[in-house]
Amino acid sequence: MVDNTNKILVALDGSERAFRTVQYLCSFKPFLKKKLVLHNIITKVPVCYYDLQKETFSAGATSAVYAWESAYKAQMEEFMEKARMQLIAAGFNPEAISIVIAERKNGIARDIMEEAKKGYDALLIRRRGGSRTLLPFIMGSVSTKLVEKVGYLPIMLAGIQKVNHSLLLALDGSECSKRAVTFTADMIQNSDCRVVLCSVLRDFNLYDVKAGKKKPPGFVKAVFEELEAAIQSAESELEKAGIQKKRISVKLIQGADSRSEAIISAAMEENCDTLVFGRKGRSDVDNFDIGSIPWKAIQGAREMTVWVVP
Repeated sequence: MVDNTNKILVALDGSERAFRTVQYLCSFKPFLKKKLVLHNIITKVPVCYYDLQKETFSAGATSAVYAWESAYKAQMEEFMEKARMQLIAAGFNPEAISIVIAERKNGIARDIMEEAKKGYDALLIRRRGGSRTLLPFIMGSVSTKLVEKVGYLPIMLAGIQKVNHSLLLALDGSECSKRAVTFTADMIQNSDCRVVLCSVLRDFNLYDVKAGKKKPPGFVKAVFEELEAAIQSAESELEKAGIQKKRISVKLIQGADSRSEAIISAAMEENCDTLVFGRKGRSDVDNFDIGSIPWKAIQGAREMTVWVVP
């Protein structure tokens, strides 16, 4: 039975990397009850090439252009159908899978962003597409733009690490982190997924530089009480979503120099394949579209899947 409340936009470019995204969908069992829209944007030949047909000497060139465009579209249709069949073989409901092949209008990233506004619950992409990129770069230009600018929809960056249905959910008590809990509970409801609720605290600085004075004596206690409340709320929400209590654990890290590195290390120690973050943490800065911790984790946890929730 298809869960009508969850509809995922899956951006595919027809490459081998894109097919790994399909394999990720097949491997992560909670997705089997979701609706999927396999979305591809094709770049047509510029109109100026068609103007060549007005010239008698260029009849062969225009024929070649038409042939290339036709073959390209056929190749994409074949790829998308192959992806659909693999998803069905994995257990997806055929009626829950749609294919959309759209012509490029304003640029690939911008066109995906426009499509993502049409009633989806999440956007699934890869860190890099099929185009050739310099190896030192972790993210492709399209995925970078999407992560930076899609602040209205959860983004899931499919990794290459083997799926073992273990998620590490970063908690800091912020509103975004609370929404990350709700999104996770919704995505993995009634499954056997394991969730590690992880909070990272740096060494407490008891001097408020901005105010020019020491913080109140109960500051540390208040921080822990707020964090404990956030953890209890997350546990309750996950249990209500059908996740067994024994599948939920808590990891509290104190005195970390780098929160992002601490979270990645914790995920590796806990054998988690997925990291979940709120898009912005407690230190929200209006000028930034995404918080520094999730962004560093995306770059640092190269093989893991990362979910970023606004």
